[in-house]
Amino acid sequence: MERQPKMYNTGADYALAIIGGKWKSVILYLLAGHPRRTSELVKQLGTSYKVLSDQLREMTDAGLVIRKSFNTIPPHVEYRLTPEGENLYAALRYLNYWGENRAKQTGDIKIICTDEMKQVGDDGLCVITKKHLNHWRQEIVKSKDKDISI
Repeated sequence: MERQPKMYNTGADYALAIIGGKWKSVILYLLAGHPRRTSELVKQLGTSYKVLSDQLREMTDAGLVIRKSFNTIPPHVEYRLTPEGENLYAALRYLNYWGENRAKQTGDIKIICTDEMKQVGDDGLCVITKKHLNHWRQEIVKSKDKDISI
């Protein structure tokens, strides 16, 4: 029996299905430009090894990421983007640019990544790190305090 192909409305719909979820687009940002070890990614994302491995496995299966294992003690594994992953990263950079410009035009949208955070991020892009999460928590607490004092 022949398998029916999965159907998507547009190419963008298909692309977003591949990188859907909480971590995949951020992993693409982190891997852009150079390989990273699993422990580096866990530290920057603030997620568990299991969640990260599941995401990396899915991205590897999709052809976006290459896993390279070194035969050393202790074991050393690195992940990097494939050429397809680099192409998708370029598309995400433009999508990020578009979203930031649209938010400025709208005026009632706040992009959580500030200019200060972008300086911390790789390649000028905001990436989620523990420092970011701590900053966001502080911003949420500040806004709640303002609501209470009003």
